[in-house]
Amino acid sequence: MRQDYQRLNFFPIQCYEFRCDDDLLNDTLGLVKDLEYRSYNEPTGVMTTDDIQRREEFSPLMTWAQECVDTIHFDQGLNCDRLVINKAWSNRSKGSSGQHHDAHRHPMSFYSAILYLTTGAPTVFIDPLFQREWGSFYIDGTVKRDIYYHGGAGGMIVFPSYMIHASCGQGDEGDRYSIAMNTFPSGDVNSGGWKRPMARVDVEGWKDDLGPL
Repeated sequence: MRQDYQRLNFFPIQCYEFRCDDDLLNDTLGLVKDLEYRSYNEPTGVMTTDDIQRREEFSPLMTWAQECVDTIHFDQGLNCDRLVINKAWSNRSKGSSGQHHDAHRHPMSFYSAILYLTTGAPTVFIDPLFQREWGSFYIDGTVKRDIYYHGGAGGMIVFPSYMIHASCGQGDEGDRYSIAMNTFPSGDVNSGGWKRPMARVDVEGWKDDLGPL
């Protein structure tokens, strides 16, 4: 099923904004509140869960999110059988804690996504082309080096995984919950000579029988 979205041009880099319905939002938020959280690779207090993409209770969320990725795949004409969500996890920052994600990117992924389940601290996206300011003629006020973004509860942004991003410190009283996802091309990838693809990739996605788009 096709999903509606808005194009967001950052820096300019094309990103995509989707919105899930309230029922899916509320059900998912209830589920993530009951998950186990641990400090993984963030020294600043943010807690993450183990992978959730293959858990049955998250199937409605993953179905919707895959439809969003499929919509981008179709509109961009990506040359692979399917761009598959192969990893998802939840993040929690405690209310009024100042907890935040350090700047990072998502290696081994093509597009990544952040689904905001609550209000809270925004995500900061950093301009990957720093040469715009550092290696060129510069006039104050003409270059935006970072963008602060929050999709609101139920909003999801999909962005190229190479984009460096962070989250600001959580100052609101309530806990900040979000779900992050990664994608990877599956099946035949990029057309080659003699009708042979440049690569064939078998990806363990969130569901075994996704197949080509």
